[in-house]
Amino acid sequence: MVTKVYTFKRTGIFDYLMVRLSAVIQALYFSVITYYWLMYMPLNYTQLVSFFDILLIKIGTLLVLVSISYHSMKGIHHIIEDYLTVARVGKSSNFLQISVLTFSYLQILGAFICTIFIIF
Repeated sequence: MVTKVYTFKRTGIFDYLMVRLSAVIQALYFSVITYYWLMYMPLNYTQLVSFFDILLIKIGTLLVLVSISYHSMKGIHHIIEDYLTVARVGKSSNFLQISVLTFSYLQILGAFICTIFIIF
């Protein structure tokens, strides 16, 4: 079962590992930002602009955006599967599932568009 992780097929263990990996990426990124904030306290605008102009930080920001998007979509998917069912919600469950997923995808699309405009 573990060998299926390397084939990049959509298995449960692949999703489990990717969610954990995305959490580690987020923790590292926000640890770097927190470290910078603590080292250069009181921060001003020019320091922040120079920090986020570093190419590695720009790449990290984009990577964290993808990581947060994947992590949140997996969480939303699990919530939809567990709680927005016909047994719990009733006949409107299908409409609620589609509505929640559509709203989540629109949020992710908006985040990507804003990030592209900010980076470039």
